[in-house]
Amino acid sequence: MISKAVKVRKNEAEEIRRKLIKEKIMNQNLKVRRDENFVYFPVVRKCDYGEFIEEMEFEEKEKSYIEIAREEGIEIKSIPMDIVGDIAIVRLSDELMEKKERIAKFILKMNKNVKAVYLDRGIHDEHRIRKIEFIGGEKKTETMHVEYGIRMLLDISKVYFSPRLATERMRVAKMIEKGSIVIDMFAGIAPFSLIIAKYSKPKKIYAIDKNPYAIEYARKNIEINKMEGIIEVIKGDAKEIVKKLPHADHIIMNLPHKSYEFLPYAIEKGNIIHYYEIIERGKIEERKKEIVQLCKDMGYNIEIKNVHVVGSYSPAKEKIGMDLFLL
Repeated sequence: MISKAVKVRKNEAEEIRRKLIKEKIMNQNLKVRRDENFVYFPVVRKCDYGEFIEEMEFEEKEKSYIEIAREEGIEIKSIPMDIVGDIAIVRLSDELMEKKERIAKFILKMNKNVKAVYLDRGIHDEHRIRKIEFIGGEKKTETMHVEYGIRMLLDISKVYFSPRLATERMRVAKMIEKGSIVIDMFAGIAPFSLIIAKYSKPKKIYAIDKNPYAIEYARKNIEINKMEGIIEVIKGDAKEIVKKLPHADHIIMNLPHKSYEFLPYAIEKGNIIHYYEIIERGKIEERKKEIVQLCKDMGYNIEIKNVHVVGSYSPAKEKIGMDLFLL
């Protein structure tokens, strides 16, 4: 696209760019051009910065997701969305509910790999399953999700899975030493266990869950990824099962609504606990003190490291993670 332009030296470019934006001279629909010595800014009118060029060819910027949504008649800043395999799961505010089918069509149009769109109505029952509503595409709930080269089959209507924890799963895997014993207390379809099995080379992983569908998919995923000799899947209550297992080098506690309730059982069985909890904002220090006191009461010293926010849960709550080192 042809536009007016200003030519500036590279060492002056950032300062001039800010001025052009501040004074609304820059044409922000076009991409900036560069060569070895100069930067060329597209502008809407003549100005006193740099060397003015009457006509110059520029590439148009790709429109943002938000701009395209606006053209489709969807006035939104963002749509909270998880993409699991070829299924998109969205959360919508009350004012957007009446546009849910239009939003689904927009998502399908903009994400060619997405085949189905569902509305997330919140978590229900003891197995932490999403309550979902079909709003567009193919009416399918089973999908194959790929994460760091691991293939995971699951049904979003029967098991809980969050693609947002991919980075966190890899972070934990990098902490686990070769030859370790690992207990995954609330394994679900076993994403933590699978990533650890591939990248950490542990001796043994015990993956526990109460949800029979999660157990079924965990076993399928272990077979798909050829990890039968490393991961053992066990159905049942983690409180009872961990008592029967060998002492572990690492224990993963990803049951964020009830993890503190199960913590004493992990303390008795592990050296390092990767602990997750959904907690009120501003209450992390209070929880850390409670964990230290719990360990002390049980006869253990503890060092808490890597305290971090994993993600937002609601306006009042957030999901936190921390690594507990028992001494």
